[in-house]
Amino acid sequence: MGSAGATLVRFLLLASIVAGFAAHLAAGEKDCYDERDSVIRMCKWTIKKGSPYLTPDMPCRLEARKVDMPCICRVLTAADERIISPEKLVRCSREAGVALPVGSKCGSKHSCIQRLMLL
Repeated sequence: MGSAGATLVRFLLLASIVAGFAAHLAAGEKDCYDERDSVIRMCKWTIKKGSPYLTPDMPCRLEARKVDMPCICRVLTAADERIISPEKLVRCSREAGVALPVGSKCGSKHSCIQRLMLL
């Protein structure tokens, strides 16, 4: 095999590794999107935008404890933020006993610390 053939083999190997890694990431994010939908459904009265914050009920607290809240915060979209308040989501998470890492970003605009200071 000549130099061009070896280069082609290396390129194809690298491309397959990258494609496998991207597929793994996409599969992981899908789980997080499902969790996001579940939290929005279970905690809708607590995190709903345009209404006063309500203390999370037990089903909401239990859901917040079992999901990957930092991941949910990372995947919130602008469309999600038209329906729910990331600030309320952070507060709900905290009240459910799930502390987000300091400096975490939740949603599209502010870090968690900035959001907590806004509450």
